[in-house]
Amino acid sequence: MKKGRFVVRSIQFFLIVLLFASTASAQNSSYIPLNIKPAFEKGTRSTDGSPGPNYWQNKSEYDIKVNIDPRTKILKGSEDIVYFNNSPDSLDQIVVRLYQNINRPEARRDFYINPKAINEGVQLKRISIGNAERQIDDRSTVNITGTNLTLKLNEKLAPQSKINLSFDWEIEIPPVSTIRFGSYDSTSMFIAYWYPQISVYDDLDGWDRMDYTGTLEMYNDFNDYNIEFTVPAGFQIWATGVWQNADEILNQKYLDRYNSAWKSDSVIKIIEKSDLSENNIYKTKTGFNNLKFKAVNVPDFAFGISNTYLWDAASFEVDKNTGRRVYCAAAYRQTSPDFVDVAFYAKETLKYFSFEMPGVPFPYPSATVFNGAGGMEFPMIVNNGREDNIAGIVGLTSHELAHQYMPFYMGTNERKYPFMDEGWAVMFPYDFQERMAEGNTPRIRTVNGYENFAGNELDLPLMIPSPTISWRSYRISAYNKPAIAYDILRKTLGDELFLKALHTYMQRWNGKHPIPTDFFFTFNNVTGQDLSWYWKPWFYNFSYPDLAISNIKSKQNSIVVEVKNIGSLPLPVKLQVMFKDEVVKEVYKNADVWKSGKDKIEIKIDGVKNFDAVILGSELIPDVNSINNVYFK
Repeated sequence: MKKGRFVVRSIQFFLIVLLFASTASAQNSSYIPLNIKPAFEKGTRSTDGSPGPNYWQNKSEYDIKVNIDPRTKILKGSEDIVYFNNSPDSLDQIVVRLYQNINRPEARRDFYINPKAINEGVQLKRISIGNAERQIDDRSTVNITGTNLTLKLNEKLAPQSKINLSFDWEIEIPPVSTIRFGSYDSTSMFIAYWYPQISVYDDLDGWDRMDYTGTLEMYNDFNDYNIEFTVPAGFQIWATGVWQNADEILNQKYLDRYNSAWKSDSVIKIIEKSDLSENNIYKTKTGFNNLKFKAVNVPDFAFGISNTYLWDAASFEVDKNTGRRVYCAAAYRQTSPDFVDVAFYAKETLKYFSFEMPGVPFPYPSATVFNGAGGMEFPMIVNNGREDNIAGIVGLTSHELAHQYMPFYMGTNERKYPFMDEGWAVMFPYDFQERMAEGNTPRIRTVNGYENFAGNELDLPLMIPSPTISWRSYRISAYNKPAIAYDILRKTLGDELFLKALHTYMQRWNGKHPIPTDFFFTFNNVTGQDLSWYWKPWFYNFSYPDLAISNIKSKQNSIVVEVKNIGSLPLPVKLQVMFKDEVVKEVYKNADVWKSGKDKIEIKIDGVKNFDAVILGSELIPDVNSINNVYFK
């Protein structure tokens, strides 16, 4: 290249970089990590929060045949995958997740698991790439490390091309309940992380190679699934997707109940206790049944199975223009009396999500609550334990179903940024939980949990990726702190503007892979504000909640209260003026009183002639030190 041409191109490049920097600075002053900046430079992401003109993502199509006998706990699978490389890169390898390897004796785990859950993980029987068989023990082309399988390709997979992969494998379902799946009686199980799954290759990190050790949860591409289960007669499957051949399996009485539930606002008892004893639910009473399920554009597939569970379902209309309805079901043990109402609560939960908060029509055709243990979400199905009261039932049901939006509808990377889904799953159902269970105070519980942890050395900025932090830090970072941040932001912006920004973010990024900067930039863009004064302390800095009354000046018929922000976290300010043990004046200011960045503000309260004390704070506003919240005259 000639020197003159080099100089010209260097100047052009400098001007482009300068333009990008000035544009980014003008629209948002939030910090962008160095490993994220190339995505903006390549045009896969934009500083207004939109997907860039060059945004891309990969996907897979799965056809899986599963043979499972709950009595032996053995699952045998055969799958054909078509993997689409929509990236601009030529791929020389494919990374596949073998999640069940977490059960191997030598596996790294974040939690103790029952020794009965230890087994040999995924037993690969056959691997084929592009119709060519691979030797499973050939470590030069087939390499298993932890829960990842790396397959070296003989020829690179070119951009905008696809490749076929096939696997035969076998796993043993633990005979006990373990991390997010397992057995709950001799013939009832919830099965997750069960098939060889292509990992995510994205515009930020390339292949996701994080080992699954129990804490880190979801980050998957949006895929299509056709699944055929072969199960002993008498067993029912509840799963991601929609059951395709109910008419071939159920006797007419139960088929009518099942079909009615798809049209009924009232709960239909599809399988009751008496039905199980009559043993006339299925057309085939011996041998095996083949149950077929289909799911389109979902990030994972999980299922439950039992021959003793009860089954309730109802539905509701989510779109009056098209008449589209959402089917809501509960499958549960006879010894879980709380689950009698779960189908109803599931339906009411999804109605609330669809029409109130977040106010986005439920995106999937169905959702099932399976009665297993704990609480864990998967697309269109969640695995929940039993609860002892209405608040617990409503809380667990609504929290896990909130995950259908975050991370599943939105495709966020929960393995790096759990606050992008767990925080929302705590915050979204607040109003619903308070409404459905009298005396329920989820906001206060969240605040209390955060106050007990905030400001100590393990209270780390939310933007620190979760693989680098401990479980104690993870819990607060994923759930309490972001839920409070989102809720305060809602009150600060007001519902109308908050929902406008949230809807824009969800419209732009559903079915894709947004990261925190995409969320921050979208809210800045829609609100017309640089909200860095809020993002930085809540998500990036070592800030904590501690407001204090530092001084009070009395004037004629008024007082001026000086409030100091010791912990630098922008919080609402609530002041109560007391006189003779009664509140005579009350003032509330939203968190934007701190947008200037100053650590002190003055609030004038008129109409105060006499007072005994001024109290700062509220049980809904976190504060690690209440001693400095009271000023006595």
